[in-house]
Amino acid sequence: MDNLTTARLTTQVQVDGQVACYHGPRGRQEFQIRELPERFIRWQLDYKHKVYDAIEKDEYIPFNAGHLPVVGTWDGEAAFPNLANKGVGFTPRDEYLDYYLELVEGAVEEISRLPAHAVDETRALRIATAREFYNHPEHIDWRRLGLLEIFEGTTFRNLCRNPFASVLWTGNSPAFLSFQVDCVVEIITPEHPRYRFSWAMRRLFEYEPFHVVQTMFPYAYTFWVHSWKEKTPKRRYPGRRSDNTVDEGKGRIDPSACDS
Repeated sequence: MDNLTTARLTTQVQVDGQVACYHGPRGRQEFQIRELPERFIRWQLDYKHKVYDAIEKDEYIPFNAGHLPVVGTWDGEAAFPNLANKGVGFTPRDEYLDYYLELVEGAVEEISRLPAHAVDETRALRIATAREFYNHPEHIDWRRLGLLEIFEGTTFRNLCRNPFASVLWTGNSPAFLSFQVDCVVEIITPEHPRYRFSWAMRRLFEYEPFHVVQTMFPYAYTFWVHSWKEKTPKRRYPGRRSDNTVDEGKGRIDPSACDS
């Protein structure tokens, strides 16, 4: 991709304070950005620490639901959206970005001195580094998500033309906590501090089973949160009998269970 095209893509979405501005074919469009809800944040933090606990014990993690939601993008003229599981993380607030960049990139530099698959030797360092970031949720910018682009496939092509995305998380049993988050997407290049942070965090756990090992990431994304909606499934007919089977609630329907 030539420099002019890259410059256009990386400036089509710009953020000023609490507003994301998209400069597209229909002119300038503005979107308010907002923080993710406390319930979602709490779930993310708890889930990440459970994953780190499992890695610490060298337990097998077949799928990391908190990290691999479904991302929906679309070409403006397409009849159907494109859906793909993507690794999604978070980035520090701007005032803390330099501190955490030094921390995480320093850990990656130390890891790189060993063979790529020396995961046992580096496990303590990798986990301690990740925990240091997520132990301080007040240092995280909960208005944005961080993703790395690997394939430059349909998701990338869609975001070049139409920089909007919806992200759907669904947690594990028994709660199946679920959130849809709608975002305005900023494309960023490897020299950007948020790209560097996302890349370094990925590198900490590159060889864990929930990752497909990759070496090339031509771009990264900042997904700026515009809106969100909880979609956790609920029982349509509230209540249960003493034998724990479904009680149809005398025909009463819980309206909140029907709005997903």
